[in-house]
Amino acid sequence: MPLQDKLILIGIILIFLGFIIIIASSLIQAKTNVKSAGVVFIGPFPIGWASDKVMFYILISLTVIVLIIFYLLKR
Repeated sequence: MPLQDKLILIGIILIFLGFIIIIASSLIQAKTNVKSAGVVFIGPFPIGWASDKVMFYILISLTVIVLIIFYLLKR
């Protein structure tokens, strides 16, 4: 078996191992209280979500900071 084929096989195994780790961690965290928040910029418009008020305020402040940095870099 050439080295290139071995590397491809190792890569595929690592991808499947990653999927298994992600699924296992989501099942473990399903029993705990997990807070999440995120923001997506579509052009100049931010779209955000949060599962907690504190996370929402942190997200809003970080979004404002990123928008200011974008504006300053655009100049």
